[in-house]
Amino acid sequence: MPRWLLLAATIASIHGAVEPFPTPPEQTDEQISNFARTKARAKEASEAATPMVLAYFDSEPFRAMLKDCCPSIADVTSEELLRRYRAEAQVAELAHALPATRKGVFTDVTIKEVGEMEWFPNEFQVDLLQRKNMSAGASQVNDIAQQEVFGCKPFAEKTPTWSEVANRLIYIAHNMRRLDTGSEPFFGDFTVIFNSTHVKDSVVIAPYDTGLYVMVCFRPDIPLPGHLNKSMLPPLNCSAWPKDLPVGTLEYLDHLILPNLAAGANTTATGRTMLDSARDLFTRSSIGGTSYKDVPPLDLPGMGEYLESNILANPRLPEGVKFGIGSFTSLFGSKEGRELQAIAKKYHWPLFWAFGTGNPQEDPHMSFGKKYGSNLRVADPSNIVITTNASVDAAAASSFDAAWQEAEAVRATRNATVKDIKKWWKLLDETLRVAPITSSSCQAVHDCVGIDLAKNECICVKQSSKKRVETFTV
Repeated sequence: MPRWLLLAATIASIHGAVEPFPTPPEQTDEQISNFARTKARAKEASEAATPMVLAYFDSEPFRAMLKDCCPSIADVTSEELLRRYRAEAQVAELAHALPATRKGVFTDVTIKEVGEMEWFPNEFQVDLLQRKNMSAGASQVNDIAQQEVFGCKPFAEKTPTWSEVANRLIYIAHNMRRLDTGSEPFFGDFTVIFNSTHVKDSVVIAPYDTGLYVMVCFRPDIPLPGHLNKSMLPPLNCSAWPKDLPVGTLEYLDHLILPNLAAGANTTATGRTMLDSARDLFTRSSIGGTSYKDVPPLDLPGMGEYLESNILANPRLPEGVKFGIGSFTSLFGSKEGRELQAIAKKYHWPLFWAFGTGNPQEDPHMSFGKKYGSNLRVADPSNIVITTNASVDAAAASSFDAAWQEAEAVRATRNATVKDIKKWWKLLDETLRVAPITSSSCQAVHDCVGIDLAKNECICVKQSSKKRVETFTV
């Protein structure tokens, strides 16, 4: 058992608790059963929805939008567009952002704790380990979502048992829009990208962020978590997602495509339309053929229109995670950034850094009018040559070290500013820039972690670093 779990068990014993915290099964019987039910319902719903998706892709407004934004695919058949959508959905990054310290937006493990774990815990497991009251705040919203949307069993008592929380899920953002941060930048300082070949039979997908949909549409009566108020919640299109819509899987998700595009389109309140969401998706994903360097910027509503692709399992570490992305804005040049590099080295995870918003003082909930490039990601030279087939020349590695040293000196004396972040980023060699993989970018796509933009080559995990190999058909 990891040291921090042993400590938690000791503390629990001191306070009179008797429940231990053993490593849970990689997938519990209840999770296996829940996924089987989900898959069966998803298959039926997906097949029934396919004609409606094809009709939308053939509609005049959609085709006019494609001609304007993505002329290279404007005349592609609807069947081919759907095939490409499914293919990108299969390989899109499964991203979970976590904090450097306990000051994260949600209950989660920290970077340091991940480095001592045998599996990646869900928020309810973390709550118990931290001995938190689980009857209020974000946990209440998420508990309702997991029961009413994903079919998880309710807890028998107010405070659940260790075995009960092992049956729950990990929240995941599905990064088809290729955000450099993987997940929305304010969710955390470090984003883990899960290994699809390991978790594919546990991914359960909702058409939109379930926490927001529960608070705005399904259960607007429940108290909001302490960090939110009503003015921070987006005015969603509640009619887009019927409450009885089955969730999907990576294999069966056609029935989620149109609700996903429509959920954020409350035209009356914001003027945002379903076509606006479709434009963001088709220009930001590789479906539209736009180069990663040239993708248009996104605002926060656009960033948030991901498929919520949660993991109904207790993924093992390190093999359950494919690679990691550190926040350049909050961690580059910091003590926590060094800890992250050490953990990535220990677990043999390829490590990247993402620019994100570039504003360390920004309150993300108050930035709905801004747009962000969200396409600035670089490889960590100290890590990438060890974990992958990538090569880094001496000048590029030197530029990274120089930027780190300058950032380290500034952070030792004061808080970083927007000007600092931009200056450090400009010090980096352009050859370090990478893009997320796409379905057509690499031959062994599920072994690869990025695309070297300077060389237009796939960056793939070295065979010696792979813990096990499983087949995964696109």
